[in-house]
Parts: sequence; structure tokens; C-alpha cells
Amino acid sequence: MGIQLRKLMRSRVIVVFGATSRIGRSTLEVLAAQEQVSVALVAAVESTKDPRVQRLKQATSCYLVQCNFAHGGEDSLRRAVRNADAVLLVSALSESGVLFSRRVIEAAAAEQISRLVVISSIFILSAPELLARCRQEHAEDQAATEAVGATPVEVAALEGYEAVEVHARNQLPEQGRCVSLRIPLLMETLLYCRDELLFANRFVGCFDDDTHVPCISVRDVGYAAAEVLANPKRKYESVYRLTGGFSASCSPNELAHFLTRILGREIKYRRLNDANFLRVMKEKHTPDQVAQGTDDPPTLHLPDAFRSTSNFRLLTKRERMSPRQWLERHATALFGRTPQNQVQLFVVGSGEALFVEVSKFVASQITAPSAFPPREVGESAIPTVLPGNHGVGSLQQAKVTLCTVKAAPESSGRSRVSGVPLPPTVYQLEGAPPYPMADLLKQLSSLDVVLLIPPLRLGVRACLDVVRAVVHAAVRAKAWGVVLVSSIFVDSPTSQHSAIVEQLEEIESCVKTSGISYTILRLPLFMEYFLALSHVDEGSGSIGSLEEEKSDIPHAQEKQESTPSPPSPSHMKWPLLEPSLASARMYLMSLEDGAKALVATAFTFPLHRGKTKELYTSSVTMTEVQRVLQRHANKARPVSLSRVDALGEQPGKEFWRVAFWPRAHTQQFLEYAVEFTKDVQTAAETSAAVSGDIDTTAMVLPVSQSFEDLTDIPALTLDQWAENNSKRYTQVLAAH
Repeated sequence: MGIQLRKLMRSRVIVVFGATSRIGRSTLEVLAAQEQVSVALVAAVESTKDPRVQRLKQATSCYLVQCNFAHGGEDSLRRAVRNADAVLLVSALSESGVLFSRRVIEAAAAEQISRLVVISSIFILSAPELLARCRQEHAEDQAATEAVGATPVEVAALEGYEAVEVHARNQLPEQGRCVSLRIPLLMETLLYCRDELLFANRFVGCFDDDTHVPCISVRDVGYAAAEVLANPKRKYESVYRLTGGFSASCSPNELAHFLTRILGREIKYRRLNDANFLRVMKEKHTPDQVAQGTDDPPTLHLPDAFRSTSNFRLLTKRERMSPRQWLERHATALFGRTPQNQVQLFVVGSGEALFVEVSKFVASQITAPSAFPPREVGESAIPTVLPGNHGVGSLQQAKVTLCTVKAAPESSGRSRVSGVPLPPTVYQLEGAPPYPMADLLKQLSSLDVVLLIPPLRLGVRACLDVVRAVVHAAVRAKAWGVVLVSSIFVDSPTSQHSAIVEQLEEIESCVKTSGISYTILRLPLFMEYFLALSHVDEGSGSIGSLEEEKSDIPHAQEKQESTPSPPSPSHMKWPLLEPSLASARMYLMSLEDGAKALVATAFTFPLHRGKTKELYTSSVTMTEVQRVLQRHANKARPVSLSRVDALGEQPGKEFWRVAFWPRAHTQQFLEYAVEFTKDVQTAAETSAAVSGDIDTTAMVLPVSQSFEDLTDIPALTLDQWAENNSKRYTQVLAAH
């Protein structure tokens, strides 16, 4: 009834499906702003209470019609388009999206709509032989059980835009009644990389660096669609390709160059393969039509895909916006750094080696602020902000707070509020006198990312109390989130379990269940571990095995109330080249790389929110470690790990001081390495028993993301680390 009344008022009624999409909204805004033709705009939506719908109504003064988009809602679709002059369909590529688009087309045909405009893509294989070839290639890529018995629904979902266009032409066969606007890549697609651009100075894609990709702005699509919709009696062609000329295309390298110049900081392009790109897009909850449309399609290498047309100018009588013009107009507002959209770093530790390395790393950058960080820093560079249009001299760097826990909590009977334990009574801000820890935690703000290095050396209970206090303070301050350090062997495939792993799992659980955003970075044994060891003289003690050492060393449960003390000189030795250890695969990383990975994760926190990442940079056996160390050691002083106690701590060189992990945790790393190696050997023997063949070299702990992907810089190899530290480890590991 409402549409009939508007027709009596001589308004042209235009119904839009997909009104809350960028293209749908842009079309409504263009139609609402034009004055030549009186139009009544109708947005067909699933829920009129959706906040996006309400904002759309306020911006365009459109009418709202609630429809049932699901199967069985055909009558509501017909009521929505009844007596309309034109209908816009922003189609989707998902299976449900294709089916919905088909129902809209059928409703428009049943109600004798004069004009249906379908938003489609230039990457359509309109040639039948090409479409057949791609169908065959897709079928060959599927498993046999998937390829057999494909239904028409599955084929329709596979073809996406092609299926929608074909169905529209079949249902509305009259010339010009159905008009398909085939658009290239939307410039606004770059918004899906906004977090990467803001926090990591990069954007991702699947195109080759120098491939010129045709682009169009959402506003220009709105102009073209509005022109066809507002003139339902005018004759149009069935298909318009809105590709434009060469100036309407842009390569990823050119895009990076434009962004670098406009934003005043170096922007890089990272090319991903198709599978990784689609995975990244899905993690961003990108609509299917965007993810598929930006994937490297088969037609990208066909001349027709980039054929220049003047269709946009023919339709709209105006010049389209080039990618460069779009960036100059929008890049600063969308991707410019401001103090409000940058994170600050709040580091909590207890003076252990990893905390010291993080402190040294951030201090080295603070002393030399630059908008273009050195290549060896990568994404762990402290972000800089250029306020206004001032020169480089006015650079402002993100705030970094370093908090060292100096004492364990007092075991007093003071009350605990809301289950939150009392934190240690003393902390120290680097370069400042000691203060109560609670006062410092009050300084946390919503701009902070807390880099939490658990003070494992303080003991189980004290460490957990510190973690709870810090996490509670971060929740109260509504901080960005928490980056937590954990062990790579948490949730490992080995069957062994221990109090050490339970402690780390409890710490992780404390963060995960707190309600705050988090990223857990599970790190391996650090290479600096070999700097904390020392050569054992022949008569200084007995040499034992793994089982003897495990029975001799007290577990963390017995020491959880106090800081671990160095072992007695008479304890049983566990040599690094004891048979079980010699063949065990060690997972290693340098402290420097560990610090860079943590800082990079913190400053790019929005990219990793809610994820748990396992990370290491080297996977070698202990025998291979000895070969590498010997290669760079002083030739006159051979390094023999067979006379080095794997768990022998020296006063002043405790493991936590030199390599972060306390002695009990270090023992756990070694034991897990041995157990994992045994599991691999068992798998190989089982496979051989059934005449199978298994590649044991590929059976290693997985990494969630490579170090280079995380930090944008190469990792320090064990060989490079040994070369850099040869003098230090030769002094402690070589025989006198």
C-alpha cells in the first residue's frame, strides 16, 4: 500500500537489496542527493532494528521494508518489489547469497519490474569454453568424494556472479530490462587491511607486485547504478564493464608508493598465495564476494579482463576517480597515525633475561626516533606519529613503560577483593624509585598493550599472584589487551605432564578467562642457555642419565614458595651429550629475536588478538648444536658438550638471569625434547613394521607463524648466533 501511494505521488520507486553494503548505501546516497528526478527509496532489509539500517534511514531518508531473506520468504520479497519501477540487487557469492539473489530475481520477474540492476564482477568467465575449463579444473582439485554427485546448488555457488547473471537474463529476457554492472576491484577493499596499515605498515594481497589491477571507488559504482535505476524507461545494454582506462588501474607496488608518500612512513606490500589470502580474509570476517573478488582469478591473465572501456563515462557523463585521487582524498583520514589509534607498551617482568632484552631493545629505538625504522627492526619498531603537518623534528614515539617486580607478595592475612590477589608490595619503574605496585597499575590506560613476562623465578604462587593483579588492572583500565609469554610445550603432543606445565596452563587460563583481549606467544628454549652453562672437570662430580637426574632434582612443587636456589655441587650431572639428549631435537630462539617478536606482537596487537602462537627459529639436535658451536669457537679450546652439565647453575649466572627460563622450566624443556624424540622414533618404528615409510625429519613441533612473517625481518640462525657469541661461550664451555 505504501509503494502504491508513492506511485500516486508520481515518485519513481526504487527498491534496494543489499542496502547496508557499501555499494547499496552509496547508491541510495547518490539517489537521495540528486534533484532531477523525484524518487522514493526503499531499503529491503531483514531487520529494521539493525543499527546499520537505522543509520542508513537517517542518512538517506529511505523507507524500510522488512523481508524474510531465508528460504520460504518469497512472498515477502514479492511484496517488497510490488509496483516498484526499478530494483537494485547487490549479489553475494556464498551459496546462500546466490540462492537469495535467485529468489529476488524471480520476485522481480513475477511482479513485472521494468528494470533490474545487478552488481556483478568483471572477473566473469563469459566465454562458455573458459567457464567449462574452469569447472573442470575445479572438479580436478576436489577430492573424489567431493567431485562426484555435485548438485546444481553447489555449481551455482561455485560460479557465483555468473550464476546470478545467467538466471537474471533467463527470468528477464527482454533487452535492457536486466542490466548487469560488472565492476572491477573496489578501492575500498583496502579498508580490510586497515589494521595492517595502521599497526604494521603493510597491506596484503594475492596479485603480483607489478600487476595492474583495475579499480573503482564505491561512490562511482553508486553513480553508475543510480543513473540506470533512475531512468527505467531508457534503453540500456545488458552488460556494462566499468573498467575504465589505464589510469583507473593500479599495481600493488604503485599503491605502496602512493601510501608511503601520502602517509609519510614506509608502506610495504606482502603477497600471499591464494590459500593464505583467503584464510586471512576469512579471519577478518570478510564477505565472500570481497574475498573471492580480490583472489587472483583465472581471468586476470586474459586480455579481456583488463579491456579498457568508456562505459562509466557513457552512463554517468562524468569522469571516474583514479586510485591516486582516491588515496589523496581518503588515505590520511583512514590510515593516518594519531595518538588515539596507536598502542602504548606496558612491560611487566621481574628483571629476568627476556625482560632485560626487551628493555634494551625499546631503549635503543627511543634514543633515535625515526619515521622509517631500520630494516633490522621490522614490525617491532616503536611507532612514531607525525602531529599535523610538522617536520620530522616533531616526531612523537609511542609511550613505553617498563615495570620490574622486585619482591614477592607478602604472606600476610590482608583481605582480597573480588578474588583478586594482593600484588607484590614493591615494583620499580625503570629509572625511578620503588613504588607500591598497585599505584603503577593505576597508570594503565585504554591505549596500553600489556606485555606480560611472568615472573617465574619468584615461585608458582607469587608468579600467579602477579599475573592476576596485572590482568585485573588491565581489565579495569580497558586496555587494548595482554601479550603473554608462555612455553612452546604447553599443549604439545607429548603425553608427559608436570607441575611446570600445569603452572603455565594456569597462567594462560587466568588471561583467557579474564575477559580481556589477549595474544599468547609460546616461546622455546633460548640460545643464551648455552652461555649459562660451564665445563665440568673430570673429578668434579658424577655423570648420570636422564632418569637419575629427574630423581635427584626436586620438582617445582617443592620450591613453589621460594626462589629456586643453585643446585648443590654434589648433585648428579646430566651431560648435554648423554645419549637421550644428544639425539633429541632442541627448539631454540635467540633472546634478541624473542624480544623483537614480543614487541612486534604488542605493537601490531590488533592483528593477533585472540590467538595463541607457537614460535621458534631453529630446530636441531644437541649433537648438531655442538658442531655449530665448535665451528665458531676458538680452535685452541675445543667445545665438548659431553662434559657440560645440562642443569648446572653457577652463582650469579642462574638460568633466569642469562636465558629467562628458571632451572625447573629448563629441565622441562630438555625432558620434553627427549620425550618428543622418542615419540617420533616410535612412530617411525611402527611405520616400518607395517612396511610403511615415514619422513621423521618432517615430524617437528608446528609453528603458527614464521618469525619473518611476524616481524618482517629474518631470524637469527644458530650459526649466526654462535658467530656473534663465540668468545662468550668458548670461555664457559671449552676445557681449560
